[in-house]
Amino acid sequence: MYYASDKNVFDALIQHRVDSPTLAALFERRNMIVSKKTPRDDLAEYFSRLPHDYYDHKIISEKLGILPRRERTTSMDLVGTIDPEELKFALEEIKRQIVASGDVAHIVRNGNDFSLRIQYSLIDYKKTEFAQQQIKDGVVEFIKTSEGYLINNAQNDFMNAVRDEIVAKVDAVIPDEIERVTVNLYDVIDPKMRTRFFIELSTSLEGFSRRDVSDVYVYKPKLSADDEGLASDEHETHIEKVLLKGNGITRSSLLLDLVHEDAFYIFKMCWTAQRVLGNGDVISVEVLFADPISCTEFSILIKSVYPYVDGKLGKRRPPLKTEIDSMSRLIEKTAREQMQKLRAECTQGDE
Repeated sequence: MYYASDKNVFDALIQHRVDSPTLAALFERRNMIVSKKTPRDDLAEYFSRLPHDYYDHKIISEKLGILPRRERTTSMDLVGTIDPEELKFALEEIKRQIVASGDVAHIVRNGNDFSLRIQYSLIDYKKTEFAQQQIKDGVVEFIKTSEGYLINNAQNDFMNAVRDEIVAKVDAVIPDEIERVTVNLYDVIDPKMRTRFFIELSTSLEGFSRRDVSDVYVYKPKLSADDEGLASDEHETHIEKVLLKGNGITRSSLLLDLVHEDAFYIFKMCWTAQRVLGNGDVISVEVLFADPISCTEFSILIKSVYPYVDGKLGKRRPPLKTEIDSMSRLIEKTAREQMQKLRAECTQGDE
């Protein structure tokens, strides 16, 4: 970020997120005491004319910066013979690159499982001067499986790039080829089958029953000029995405008309799942393909938990780490099974 001008400082200090104690602290650094009755605009105008240093900017930025939100997670299976020591070597190489770029990285090992924990910064110059930098934490997990390794990470460009660099380094040092397996419906072209994937995923989670579907996003790609049934008329109406929000969405005639008659298909769905056994808690989940055209970049977000107490649902709370991990792995496992089932049907149909 370039040096903030007096106007930048004034505009920042009059925002509500910069509270009165923060303003008072900024003046106290200059051995000044301010009255609580002094108007905010007067304090901001006076302070903006003073010399400012790095620590002033840091205090203001911490108040105006973007609050980190819990992100969706995605996973990839590495199928092949992978030596844990070779994976460790690749992780150390990536760690050195991350540290050299000014970010922070640590490697945690538990037996043959590894975690690369990263604290990195993102800059968005479209935002105001004191809100341009966002500090984020990310983890890439490598969990040993019978077939190789399962990789879990947040679904964003930075963490996906880190994961891919690690996989590329591992692939370069081992003699055998590594197969990368992700959940996707790239080969499943039929819109009805893509919709079926989400319906059956939400109803097939082992140990859970689907309680309600609250959000469904459907998509219909526009035909290019090279496709049959040209969509080249500039005046032609085309609706690409539709959001349906409410209760019991999958039973609505509107959704059924879209997916059956108009060739839309689901690419994102939010629903609540209730434990069949145990405490009966209700978990709210969101599942989507980030690329709706090809149905790739599958990701999961465990949104919240409604604890079941004394025969009724309690207030919503954030999910625990153990709940996020167990539910995400169950959804991922079920999604792979549904993907393989649909691909097998496509193969039989081609024959």
